Amino acid sequence: MKRLIVMLALVMLGMTLAPKAQAYEPWGMGIYNGTKEAMDYATPGATLGTRTGEATCRTVLGIVNWGDCSIRSAMKNGRISKVTAADWEKRYIVVYGTKTLRVYGN
Repeated sequence: MKRLIVMLALVMLGMTLAPKAQAYEPWGMGIYNGTKEAMDYATPGATLGTRTGEATCRTVLGIVNWGDCSIRSAMKNGRISKVTAADWEKRYIVVYGTKTLRVYGN
């Protein structure tokens, strides 16, 4: 029985620490993640703009996810009509994480 519990614990630990495959953006699991990343979205030659809008999603263990971190939501929150650039900020501490989309524009 003890061996079974240890094996299940190791499998669960492996599932927690393994990156979760998503269509375009892995959350990245681990004990801590505090990164900022450029998104592959920018208008060539444009300045960042005068306004900033943010939209945040949350996760628990990368299994339970909620929130609206879409470009449309970030535009609405920043009262932006034309987006010139966007980037991600991710924070993950042990079991809880947030992913924030930040858009820039006018």
